[in-house]
Amino acid sequence: MDLAAIGSLLSSLKTATDIAKFIRESDTSLEKAETKLKLAELVSALADAKLEAAEIQQAILDREETIRNLKAAAKLRGDLVWEQPRYVLKGAEGQEESYCQNCYDSSGKLARLHTDGAGYFQCRVCKQSFKTTDRAKRDADSYKAARSSQRSNWMAR
Repeated sequence: MDLAAIGSLLSSLKTATDIAKFIRESDTSLEKAETKLKLAELVSALADAKLEAAEIQQAILDREETIRNLKAAAKLRGDLVWEQPRYVLKGAEGQEESYCQNCYDSSGKLARLHTDGAGYFQCRVCKQSFKTTDRAKRDADSYKAARSSQRSNWMAR
């Protein structure tokens, strides 16, 4: 909210008040034209004050919306937990939802990850896939065992 806008509003209200006092205190010796001119100035000053008040009210509403958004973002940052290789958000009932680290870090978007339940995650937004450390180790061990089995089968021939 701009201090100049508040000052302008107060100035408009003071002008309107001064004109209203003038009209009230005027005696019958004034010409009707002068009274009508002052009345028109009063209406104009009140209209200006009303516009300034509406602008200030809109500025206040915009700031309140910004504050609400910032509070929501801060709460999300506090609730979002990094667990290799993804972000986890715990729900009200204790269930965990996994979100893509790449999407959140690069653009601030929460993109849900699809999982096989065994440590493999895939993001349908950025098309990346992730494995937990345990899953990567299990896959490496399985690969080594398969290669070893192939080698021993080949040597047995």
